[in-house]
Amino acid sequence: MTQLTQLAPDIHRLCLPLPFALDHVNCYLIRGDRGWTLLDTGLHTPEGWQSWLAAFAELGIRPADIEQIVLTHVHPDHYGMAGTLQAWTGNAVPVRMSTATAEAAAVIWRSPAEDWLDETSAYLRCNGLEASFLESVLQSMRGMRAAVRPYPENVETFAPGDEVGLGNRRMQAIQAQGHADDQTVFYDPADRLIFCGDQVLQRITPNVGSWPTTPAGPLGRFLTDLSHLSGLDVGLALPGHRQEITDFAGRIDELLAHHEKRLVTIREAIPDAGATTLEITRRVFPVDRFNTHEVRFAVAETLAHLEHLLETGEASWDENSAGVWVFRR
Repeated sequence: MTQLTQLAPDIHRLCLPLPFALDHVNCYLIRGDRGWTLLDTGLHTPEGWQSWLAAFAELGIRPADIEQIVLTHVHPDHYGMAGTLQAWTGNAVPVRMSTATAEAAAVIWRSPAEDWLDETSAYLRCNGLEASFLESVLQSMRGMRAAVRPYPENVETFAPGDEVGLGNRRMQAIQAQGHADDQTVFYDPADRLIFCGDQVLQRITPNVGSWPTTPAGPLGRFLTDLSHLSGLDVGLALPGHRQEITDFAGRIDELLAHHEKRLVTIREAIPDAGATTLEITRRVFPVDRFNTHEVRFAVAETLAHLEHLLETGEASWDENSAGVWVFRR
């Protein structure tokens, strides 16, 4: 049996395995009069692909039954098998994503690998990571690039504010930045239903990180867009990880409060003499228990909060003689 759950007469959730501490991603199969929409695709692993095939068999779905593949954002656990699934249909269906996702994919996944890795290596050094750690990080990232191949070829794009058909539903495409600046959530006001991607998650907080390709201020954009989403009338939210959310506005309030507290914690973790991003990260997260993937995300999240403190005037920074950033209160 697959990890397949029917959530509504026209919606099934498929939990696909991930090789991370967060060990699954939610993808959705949405039935309509013109066929099935696949919303998000999982990381391209043998286990993930077998899960898709098992789901298709359980629901009696053939390649000709797929209408389209739609992506919420560019992260590999959502984008990864888009090209594989498109190829399964004989490249007969479009992969639909926001214009911002298509542009992000060109930079992150389709650009020459070593150019992108060199940029990331420089970013990690600026944040205080030692040279011995860099190679393991870069090796992990090379693996992520391999897990999004083959790339989708027949791509159609949409913009925030567009109406996007998912099955028989006409849903509003809403930009939701911070976790991924290209991210789109899909809202059906008639049914009070939202596919909220990784912007709002139950029990865990979405990672908000500052990466080499991230425009300044990701945490500010995340908090702003969360506040906008809290004004929607939502009865059921279907996220990219964990369980469905029935108190959408309440969960958003919890996430906003979490980041207010985290900003205080990170500001207090800056010593009087100043510290690098990694040193501050070690004061906030149990880094010594983390694997390479988790350390990288903890550093990026710490940096996003430090940048927000810079914006509000609660911290300052300079660069030491080794080219490493040093933050001060």
